[in-house]
Amino acid sequence: MTKLHIKKAENATVRNDMHGFTLIEMLVVLIILSILVAIAIPSYRQYAVRNAENEVQAKMLQLEIELERWRAKSLTYQGFQPRIINSSNNTVTYGYADSPATNKTIYVPDGSDASNYRYKITLVDGDTPANSLVNTAVNATGRTWKMIAEPEDSGITTYASRMMMNSAGLRCKNTSKSTFDETNADCDTGQEEW
Repeated sequence: MTKLHIKKAENATVRNDMHGFTLIEMLVVLIILSILVAIAIPSYRQYAVRNAENEVQAKMLQLEIELERWRAKSLTYQGFQPRIINSSNNTVTYGYADSPATNKTIYVPDGSDASNYRYKITLVDGDTPANSLVNTAVNATGRTWKMIAEPEDSGITTYASRMMMNSAGLRCKNTSKSTFDETNADCDTGQEEW
């Protein structure tokens, strides 16, 4: 055997004995993965919050259209009940999620309930916010309406904004997380229009 053949045989033996990764290679991979995770998680959170906010804004705009159609037929907002579409059998019904208790609550997305929603919309008489639009109390006027959208308190939507919309054209959201309810005239401190 020549020296070249011996050298090749030794190199082949050495190559066959090497298995696994070195510590430095493992550290480089872990650093790259941690950088990717540090970028991906906040981006996903922002995407999920924006998606939930866009979904509730679309629902509020849909409710506005339904309210105006109701008023065009009835000459009042009183008696309005939102449309509920059952996606499993494509049937349409009308009512609120908390019917008949208060007749004010609508959950978003469609098909959700008090245990699995992203946003809860409260729809009330604008002149007497304690009353629902279904309420036929003496002091309920049915001339105006107001909607408040509150994100669920757990999960991704805890970072989402609270929103308000009314029949006078107000569309605002609160980014400072201060609380407001249907008795407020606007979205309070930290508000911006949408």
